[in-house]
Amino acid sequence: MTRSWKVLAILVAAIVLPAAVLAQTGQAPGRTQGVMTGTAADAAGAGVAGTQVKIFEEGSLLAETTTEADGRYRLEFEFLPDIDWTIVVWFVPPAGELIPEIVILRESLKSKDLNLWSTCLPRLDLEARVRYDVSLLNETDKLAKMSELDCMQGGDR
Repeated sequence: MTRSWKVLAILVAAIVLPAAVLAQTGQAPGRTQGVMTGTAADAAGAGVAGTQVKIFEEGSLLAETTTEADGRYRLEFEFLPDIDWTIVVWFVPPAGELIPEIVILRESLKSKDLNLWSTCLPRLDLEARVRYDVSLLNETDKLAKMSELDCMQGGDR
């Protein structure tokens, strides 16, 4: 077999084998299946229907869903468990007074070193099953909550 055929064979194997694993397991190699569930509600506790729930790994969209009529959601995603990447979830309410909420599931060491994410953002432990009930607030209430948490000054986390 000539060198060019060997290279081609290696490239084909690198593409076909992961695709075969994905076809058999429904999961990309090295990835862990995760699910995040909860409710998106307003300050009064009423579910917010139509809220987009989006999970990002190092800025790339992993999965998304929309909350049901009562604000409940279930988001299935796959993530790389053993890599130092940031994973965040955005809760984007439908048009109106409520503002989006960001939750950090995992923050990379580089992000921490550079203080890229506000200490005001909630942080959860990334596990295969995560439950999070988010409270979506208007701008005034959100600023009051942040002030109450005293997290707008920066500093140590």
